[in-house]
Amino acid sequence: MVVPDELTLADAWEETLTGDCSFYRGADGDPYRNFATDIAGSAEILPLIRDLLDVAGNCDGGPLTVIDVGSGAGGLLARLAMAGTNARLIGIDLRPRPAGLDAGIEWIAGDARVVAGDIRGIRGVIVAHEFLDDIPCAAVEADEDGCPRLIYVDPSSRRIVVGEPLEDPADLGWLERWWPVTRPFMRAEIGRSRDAAWALITGMLNSGAALAIDYGHTRPERLAGTWDGGTLVGYREGRVVTPVADGSCNLTAHVSIDSVAEAAPRAQSSRIARWSSSPGRADFVSLVQTFT
Repeated sequence: MVVPDELTLADAWEETLTGDCSFYRGADGDPYRNFATDIAGSAEILPLIRDLLDVAGNCDGGPLTVIDVGSGAGGLLARLAMAGTNARLIGIDLRPRPAGLDAGIEWIAGDARVVAGDIRGIRGVIVAHEFLDDIPCAAVEADEDGCPRLIYVDPSSRRIVVGEPLEDPADLGWLERWWPVTRPFMRAEIGRSRDAAWALITGMLNSGAALAIDYGHTRPERLAGTWDGGTLVGYREGRVVTPVADGSCNLTAHVSIDSVAEAAPRAQSSRIARWSSSPGRADFVSLVQTFT
């Protein structure tokens, strides 16, 4: 087998998500013990979902349904079940159904980007909390002349290196539209893969609402240079660590939430807001879109 000199960041990251060195499917136990935040346990989320279910309830269609994409340990759905909702509850996650989950909760083990393509006609609410930031994406670093160069991963050390100038027209177009590379040595993540994932996820909805809550940013912040260092990090045991694409840590990067919103052209309304000012959640943003 020929080993490449370099892997694209997106390809190496994908290996840590669904591939041979998956952080989520590894043999080291529960990966969710590594995360310090848990939006599923917040006080704000259940009232918001109830409001969005009211929106869906005023639409025609099938049974009211809540689909939690990247459901993790199923905590959000368990809270909804305990609250006595009359909606059908479905979790989608890479890992098998958690032990002890309420019997009334349905579970689909698989890649949501694949599973979503087979589900259509839902009336209800789609929730993606701390999901899109895990979707692998390409990234660039500008050289001293301001030319964006692709970030790669060394296949031996699995550490990040800077490579050749970016040439892909679609990626260049996305950067120009959403995150212009205008300053030497700035970094930027290219959110096209997150946009595509959101388009698939919201495609499950016939009517209702979609809710994304994630580490995120918007174009004015990016233009101002707030995120010039890029946002790619690793998480292990609740702490930020150097991102190494070997499956030893969860790789994550903030979401360009405004480009994600534009990826769902069927939406009748879109609302982007700061999710919470609580410690540890200051970078979280929410996107609510309605489909009626």
